[in-house]
Amino acid sequence: MEEMTCDVLVVGGGVTGLAASVAAARSGARTILIEARPFVGGNATTGLCLHNFVSQQGRQVVFGFAQEMVDRLIDAGGAVGHIPYDGFVCAVTPVDGTWFRIVATEVLAEAGVTVLTGAGVVGVDARDARIHGVTVAMKGGLRTVRAHTYVDASGDGDVAALAGARFRKGAPGTGKMQPVSMIMHFHNVDTVTIADELGEVAPAMGTRRDHQEPFPVYFNGTFSKWNKEIRDAEVFPNLDRHVFFNTVWPTRVNVNTSAVVGVDGTDPVALARATTALVRQVTGAGEFLKQHVPGFSRGYFEPAAIVGVRETRNITGLYEISDDDIRAGRKFDDTIGQICFHVDIHDPDTGQAQFHPIGDDGAFDVPFRALLPEGFANLVIGGRCISASSYAHGATRNMAPCLVTGQAAGTAAAMAASAGVEVPNLPVPDLQDRLRRDGAYLGER
Repeated sequence: MEEMTCDVLVVGGGVTGLAASVAAARSGARTILIEARPFVGGNATTGLCLHNFVSQQGRQVVFGFAQEMVDRLIDAGGAVGHIPYDGFVCAVTPVDGTWFRIVATEVLAEAGVTVLTGAGVVGVDARDARIHGVTVAMKGGLRTVRAHTYVDASGDGDVAALAGARFRKGAPGTGKMQPVSMIMHFHNVDTVTIADELGEVAPAMGTRRDHQEPFPVYFNGTFSKWNKEIRDAEVFPNLDRHVFFNTVWPTRVNVNTSAVVGVDGTDPVALARATTALVRQVTGAGEFLKQHVPGFSRGYFEPAAIVGVRETRNITGLYEISDDDIRAGRKFDDTIGQICFHVDIHDPDTGQAQFHPIGDDGAFDVPFRALLPEGFANLVIGGRCISASSYAHGATRNMAPCLVTGQAAGTAAAMAASAGVEVPNLPVPDLQDRLRRDGAYLGER
């Protein structure tokens, strides 16, 4: 079996792995990124909003690599910045999915990251509290990749789980997980009319360099007005369906409303069945919108290329972010960044979104210990699978938080490789100093 070696191996090329790989490479580490899909960028390539950079008190707390991506997207025409909103959050950050993929690809190349797409981890050699290599299935067969430090940015915690790490999956007592969804892209629509028809509050209005007249870039509402039609056509799994819209274009909009419940995203058979169900649901929803909702009649639509999985494994770390940490907006001495998006939980039975605010000043710290799996010397986790309670996971799982924890995980992995130390023994003040130099915000201290 052929072997590859590096200083830092990052598994998962979504937003977390993107941030981790770039951070590691910029820190001087020979970095390999493995991604099962044929492209990088993960859920951001579907055009989902990068929730959330600005706290409910109106204070931006997410900077660093996350802000760099937004700045580069604005320059490319793929973002409109952080836009004030009077809805359930006070600001939104819409991006174009295709441009996110383009910019992500460019940034990885500039940083010198070796990217292996179409490659998935199928085995982990873990002994004596260390990972000694991972087995990767790719075109041409199996290969072993060995590194000094490994970053699990897979979302599902695949590397950690295969290595034998402990984890929690789903809600306490039931194990139920949030539903999976699929974004729908609508083209040639009247976004002003749609926002007037469906928006619960005034839409967030943005501009582009090539379109200076403000247009709706984010709004949310429900389909309650059409409950009879929805029930008759069985469009959605429940009535009074919540719907979220975002865009960076005057005549296009991303529609986030689909849901399939009862799916374990770590089960490939269940996920494949859910993918089929979601494509059918999105298609039915698209036809419903064209027929019944003003602003959509001349549009055409397409489902996103990937399914959005909200919740699977949370790896047990040296510290688990708790419900109380969120409610108190807790701050930690070993912080690696802040999160300010509400706890966002889509009900496992109905798929309906529920939001719960963060306490104190509207932001909480992510402690470095929550990125360190219990019992491992050379493994760091970032993104959706970090150590957090089911409730706290509702806040930590979103993409701006994933960019924050990804940058920290990649930086820590590179620093540990450079110093030849175990990641848990990395001096936290040194890590924090490096993160600050790289633009991350760690709170007022």
